[in-house]
Amino acid sequence: MSELICPKCQQPLTPEGNQWRCPDRHSYDTARQGYINLLLVNQKKSKNPGDDAEMVISRTDFLNTGAYQPVSDALNAFVGTAENRQILDIGCGEGYYTERLNQHLSGNSNITGLDISREAVKGACRRSKDIRWLVASGARPPVKEHSIDTIITLFTPLMPEGLDHALTDEGDIITAVTGERHLYELRAEIYDEVRLEGYSPVTAMEKAGFQCVEETRINYRTTVEGGDTLLALLNMTPHRWKVRPERVEKLRQLDSLNTEIDVLLHRFRRSERTD
Repeated sequence: MSELICPKCQQPLTPEGNQWRCPDRHSYDTARQGYINLLLVNQKKSKNPGDDAEMVISRTDFLNTGAYQPVSDALNAFVGTAENRQILDIGCGEGYYTERLNQHLSGNSNITGLDISREAVKGACRRSKDIRWLVASGARPPVKEHSIDTIITLFTPLMPEGLDHALTDEGDIITAVTGERHLYELRAEIYDEVRLEGYSPVTAMEKAGFQCVEETRINYRTTVEGGDTLLALLNMTPHRWKVRPERVEKLRQLDSLNTEIDVLLHRFRRSERTD
């Protein structure tokens, strides 16, 4: 496993029972669920940052239907099968993609999943005990400098400084973002007007010193059962905060919804210096 470092002083951490300590005796607990809590108070923007328990339950329930399995399969193919790599999943959430990647690699690489949400990481611990799970900030991952061969960041804001800190010189970064058609039909049910607005991480990553070396699009349709399953899909998206109650009720009445999945994967590596 990549060496963990103290988020306060950046010195190496060593396990002592159920705690991790650095030479300056800063200590961090291993929770009974199995994750290590390395999130500092000054790294929180709220008392319980990230996904709350309701969103984690919704995300777990919906992802367990397999509706996003083609996205997971495409990610696994993107990562490949090379062995003995140090892999860091920043913004791992409740661990669906991380755990399926670990299965894909047959345990032949060391995977660490990191998320700022304690509730999400608790869910990740329920998915797998073979992955090291951290509650920590992705802005400065608490891992040894330049120790990670592959960084994965899926559907989460990019924090290039933290990526640069953690990535080996020859390593790669894999990102996933939603395309402009993603969940188009769901959005049509809850909004008066659907805007086709996509986002590409390429420009931001180029400014941070990374070049895109590969891109692929995953686009397909899936039918989501009505009732709790359809509401779980809504509740795992940012749309849950924007939709009016009467539109939620309208969605609840649907027997099913056939909607489009539109996701872009990018691979980045450090840009070659020309000076």
